[in-house]
Amino acid sequence: MPDAPPPRRWRRRLAVVALLAVGWISGANAYLVASTRAAIVTDVAAAPERPVVIVLGNRVFPDGSPCWDLAERLETGAALYRAGRAKKIIVSGAWYPVVNYDEPHAMADWLVARGIPAADVVLDVGGFRTAATMADAVKLGVHGALIATQQYHLPRAIYLARHAGLDVVGVASPPSGKDPLMARLKVAVREGLARAEIIVEVALRGVRGSRRFIANPAALR
Repeated sequence: MPDAPPPRRWRRRLAVVALLAVGWISGANAYLVASTRAAIVTDVAAAPERPVVIVLGNRVFPDGSPCWDLAERLETGAALYRAGRAKKIIVSGAWYPVVNYDEPHAMADWLVARGIPAADVVLDVGGFRTAATMADAVKLGVHGALIATQQYHLPRAIYLARHAGLDVVGVASPPSGKDPLMARLKVAVREGLARAEIIVEVALRGVRGSRRFIANPAALR
């Protein structure tokens, strides 16, 4: 039986693996940010007109109210609609009826309560991931759209949208500023890892949608 490599050799190997991982994550993040920068605007007035704006889901509380980040996304979507930049709003998020968790309906209720006509709000309950949201939009016949979400989320969202076949412009929602520093750091780390992972995922299997979504395609006409 061959002798095990000395501990020093294992440490060197682990160091090489760690350096490669850090290099890949850094490079993937730099690529996504650079390749999507031109497709991001930070003001509603700067957004071009598109048939729809896709509002990406986030956490909702047990009473159905959105978390601060989601409320900012919804406000951006509503502002784009009121400014005539989009004629319809797609609200896409996770829906788990077994545990009574429902982002899309809570998002739709929020918009309707603030004067957005219910007929102009289209629900996608298959948006448990950003990739699924983009693939579902294509299923609905969407070709061009605005995306409303926070700045940190837009590079990955735009990358996925493009690979799903959508012509998109991202509109950055202002950060809520309500989350504590540690929560924001956690989001930054998670998003950095997600960007690196999504490039591999898209290369291996493309952009996949959900197997279920509730929407009214006629509402998009």
